[in-house]
Amino acid sequence: MTGSASPQTADIETTIRERFAPVALVVEANFTPDELREAQRSLGALMRDMPAGAHIALITRHPALIITALVGHATIRTSDDDFWDGFFTAIGVNADQSFSAAVSAFAGDMLREAGLRDVASLRADDLLPLLDLHAGLTPRTVDALVDVIERHVSAGRAPSGTAILDHLTEPGFGHRHTVLPAGFRVLLEQAPDIAATFLARICATLVASVASPGEWNADRLTPATVDLPPTILAAVSERLERTAFLSGDTDAAALCSARFPELRYDAAEGSLTVIVPSDAAATTWRVWAGDAPEQVAVGADEAAVIPVTAALRECVLVSLDNGARRSVPVVLPGDPVVLFAPDGRVMSRHRTLPAGHVVALVPNDAELLGADRAAVPIVETRTGPWDGWLLRTIDLEGHRELTVHRDGRAGQTRRVRPAESPSIELPEPLAGITTRDGDPVFGERPLVDLPAHLGDDVKEWRVRVRRAGEIDWLVDYPWAAEDYVTSADPFDGVEGPLLGRYEIVVSDSYGLDLRRVADIAEGLDVVHEPAVRLPVDKGLTESTTEFTVDEGLSVVDETVEFAPDVTELITTVSAGSDQLELVVRPPHALVRIERSGVPAAWQTSLAELDVTAADHHRLAVYVPGAVDVSFALLDGNLEIVREWDADGRSGAEFSLATRGVADAAKRLVSGTLVALIDDESGETDEAPVATVVRGGDRTVVPSVVVEDPLINEWMSLDAAHAEETSAPADEPLLDPAEAPVDELLTADPTASLLALADSPVSPDRVPAMFIRSGLAELPFAPSGRTAASHPNPYIGCMLAMSEIADPSAPDRDEVQSYLVTRGGDEILRLLASGRMSDPRTGVFDRNVLAVDAMTRDQVDMLFQHFRIVPGPVLDLDMRTSATIDAFHRRVDWMADPVSLEAPRHVNTMLRDVRRSSPEMYDLIAARNEALDGVDTGGNPWMLLSMQSMCFAAVARLQAHGRLKQGGLTDEGRAMWARLADYFPGMVSTDVLMANAVAVRAAALARG
Repeated sequence: MTGSASPQTADIETTIRERFAPVALVVEANFTPDELREAQRSLGALMRDMPAGAHIALITRHPALIITALVGHATIRTSDDDFWDGFFTAIGVNADQSFSAAVSAFAGDMLREAGLRDVASLRADDLLPLLDLHAGLTPRTVDALVDVIERHVSAGRAPSGTAILDHLTEPGFGHRHTVLPAGFRVLLEQAPDIAATFLARICATLVASVASPGEWNADRLTPATVDLPPTILAAVSERLERTAFLSGDTDAAALCSARFPELRYDAAEGSLTVIVPSDAAATTWRVWAGDAPEQVAVGADEAAVIPVTAALRECVLVSLDNGARRSVPVVLPGDPVVLFAPDGRVMSRHRTLPAGHVVALVPNDAELLGADRAAVPIVETRTGPWDGWLLRTIDLEGHRELTVHRDGRAGQTRRVRPAESPSIELPEPLAGITTRDGDPVFGERPLVDLPAHLGDDVKEWRVRVRRAGEIDWLVDYPWAAEDYVTSADPFDGVEGPLLGRYEIVVSDSYGLDLRRVADIAEGLDVVHEPAVRLPVDKGLTESTTEFTVDEGLSVVDETVEFAPDVTELITTVSAGSDQLELVVRPPHALVRIERSGVPAAWQTSLAELDVTAADHHRLAVYVPGAVDVSFALLDGNLEIVREWDADGRSGAEFSLATRGVADAAKRLVSGTLVALIDDESGETDEAPVATVVRGGDRTVVPSVVVEDPLINEWMSLDAAHAEETSAPADEPLLDPAEAPVDELLTADPTASLLALADSPVSPDRVPAMFIRSGLAELPFAPSGRTAASHPNPYIGCMLAMSEIADPSAPDRDEVQSYLVTRGGDEILRLLASGRMSDPRTGVFDRNVLAVDAMTRDQVDMLFQHFRIVPGPVLDLDMRTSATIDAFHRRVDWMADPVSLEAPRHVNTMLRDVRRSSPEMYDLIAARNEALDGVDTGGNPWMLLSMQSMCFAAVARLQAHGRLKQGGLTDEGRAMWARLADYFPGMVSTDVLMANAVAVRAAALARG
């Protein structure tokens, strides 16, 4: 704002309106504190020279000036005294209640006349909330927001605005939202894009002040370098001058220089992975990125790529070296979609989407709808990385919003940018080449596509580039839009070749804040021969990587040779004084075999499949770019013995149960299991994936050594019972004396339960291990190790129930939210009343009997909806899914001699339950009611739901001291464990239900 504040300055109103023309909120006009004070002086001068009571004339002639003065006071005032008293003092006139009343009455008209946004609900009772919205963030709000950011980083979470919003607005955790200052919450609700931008820029500035204090000090911070309005920047700078960010917290300060794991989609390989960035020291992580946790060793200055093999709410990584916890959000059950930018990074649910092509990972039965439920066009569909999920390329042009609808329920509505919006277009990344941190490398400059502008006015976009982490811009240039789409070089004027990590920004307001960080080696190209390395006897096929470079660029190794046992090598590319280390990792296949007692891990060597072993489970191969994979067993003469189609697929991962292979190979002296790989060009390759042996080495050394004695004990117990769990059905039941309580695993029940949750034991075998050890009959105490955030929802809920029942336990809101989001509403209902909304649902009933004559494929197709999106474990969908899994194994169970003994044992236990807990007995009785009209004599397996609940009831009542008579014997424990071998999902669910009732009963008994 320019010009005198005197009444004779006739153009002051016009000048301010010109500032308001392209914006909706006053804060977007970028007034400095001095300019706001000048507006207040100008308004005061006008009021002193106007006749008394001429308020309407003043409001009519100078609405923009009045609004600016009012918002200016809301922005820069420092006390909590009465707003109007302070306002009149600021403009230098006596308090005038009639003026205050007139301004409040006509505020909406003034805003509209000035071209600004009005929110009537915010001024219904008091004008101040609306003024605070237009102020953006007041100094006190900024101060409170910095406190929120500090607490977030000190808790070990990623120091970014997106991570903060993801955590504080996670559905189901509404109590977290209240830690945000009220002014920011209003801005987030009314102008979410602007709020997200302000938070991101404040957080980035604070982090940079710690990571590079010499460059990002308060003296060098300007609105241009940090992209914040002057008033907000002044508040941030004042806070930093008063107290350094994370002052004294060295552990949290270290996070400001660290990279955090990221979710990434690789379009070329069709895979979804978590990238674990490099670190100066070697680190071992326990990672939940699929069905079971695995341990991943990451060398010093190396990155790790971990496939996400199941639809998870989040991937969790825990450092076994220092206990650091990293959480990467993946998919929310109530909003089942993951959206990806062109470079494979996840698009935040807090940002507007581009009005063009977007890749969406969604369930195959989900609808993608725009406003008024209009279908969004699907350009391309590919198989997703998880069963039942698809990767759909959608076109959002012409749509204002996007919502995923599934099962009659709508997810979060995401806003779509106007069609007249720019985009940052990244070239194809160099295949098989990344930085040390696992980021893709581009051999060409990205471009900025500017939309066509059809108006008569001049539309300009601000395009900027700087080296990532630096404060000064290399390029800061306005590009005028044409009446057609144009491609702009964001590096215009910067001589090539470009080499390094760059930040590219395109904007025209705080609401549109497009940013990309890209690693560029301009003029570099690469060719791998072969394109994909496949398994051979001693590792992978030998390969060669050839680099070509343009003038000005050089690479240390223009040709890189890979021996069979080498998967990646390091080279360096240079341009003048700039250097960039490259990790050369040609695309290659991986093999993984699952065995009891041994952590499953991807390997490049051939798996060993022993036909005499009893612990057969599953073999998987991962082949980048594969369209389909089948398997064939070859004998010693390389003749085909038998062929199989893959019985599981997840993106480029194909799997096969190994029991059938072992049975087919029993008469072979030796053999080879090969994969027949179909690629996108229609060609088929053949590669060995496992050698078939007889009496192989059972002392396989895992790739990562587990040092926790409790975890090792769990793995030993798992391996010891592998033969029992896979024994032929006609073998007699093991002597009950062989199922004693494991004293090591029951000495500290809570620590042991956590170790089981952290162990690489397959989730399907965890319930049986839980029972066999004797742990199922013991109580659990509140755990100091964030029990209410464990990635395993069954075990996490067991521990969280112990905490929620303790009135003195801290973070009860957090524990309750965990129980609801991971366990479901039913778990709280059981804890509160001992009853379910309808205990006859999700169990064996007449509807299940109706599908008895169907084939497995028909049943799976009928119920596949329940399996695709994993929700809270006691939700109806999840309970139904567990019941269908049990249905598929009913015949196996009835062939086991234990099935004949279980009913007698259950009848005895039912009497004990009835004496001890009416609520628990009612749950069991309800399952019997669900069988009305069912011939259980002809179909005895229909009693399984009732039997499972009875075992769980006795064990958990016994654990909490509420069983008046009886209890689990060694024989009962062995029977229940055998039941869990067949029906792990059903048993796990029933244990949680029974535990909730028992926890409630114990709490009531304690008073």
